[in-house]
Amino acid sequence: MTDAADARPIPTAWCVITGPPSAGKTTLIEALAARGHRVVPEAARVHIAELGHTAAEIAADPALQARIQHGIAARQQQIEQALDPQEPLFLDRALPDSIAYFEQLALATDDLVAGARRRYRRVFYLEGLALQADGLRFEDAGAAEALGEAILGAYRRLGYSPERVPTCWEDDIAGAVAARLSIILSRRP
Repeated sequence: MTDAADARPIPTAWCVITGPPSAGKTTLIEALAARGHRVVPEAARVHIAELGHTAAEIAADPALQARIQHGIAARQQQIEQALDPQEPLFLDRALPDSIAYFEQLALATDDLVAGARRRYRRVFYLEGLALQADGLRFEDAGAAEALGEAILGAYRRLGYSPERVPTCWEDDIAGAVAARLSIILSRRP
């Protein structure tokens, strides 16, 4: 049992980059790292890649999806607990993202909500781009859009006002990434 002091939110200097699958989060995180910002890669990508299942195998097995989401959430909690709350950094997704994925699979979220005690300085929500197959994603465009809305809802229920970052799509990806970087860096405290 936790006492009242343990239930207080922990303010952080962290900014979250989130959005639906294939929104360009990883590309943006890599661009931030290239500019010298401290970044934390997406726990889900690492976890799923280590398991070695194909996107088709994951899509076909709801029980496997549930096990994967539990593993991702546990990994994300461990990552966030190990970070210095006062160190400015950018997270590629955060614990509230897992809440949305759990809800999509009709899994209980009480433990995740209770564990989401860290208060992120800013939450940036990247608008979705055209869905790209990458060997890990199994969602179709409709499911990706629904997940994006669920992610927004999870952050809002936790008291955040995610700042939307448009696609900024121009003729080339470099221009879009530069425009998104400019937006995020101008809004970051």
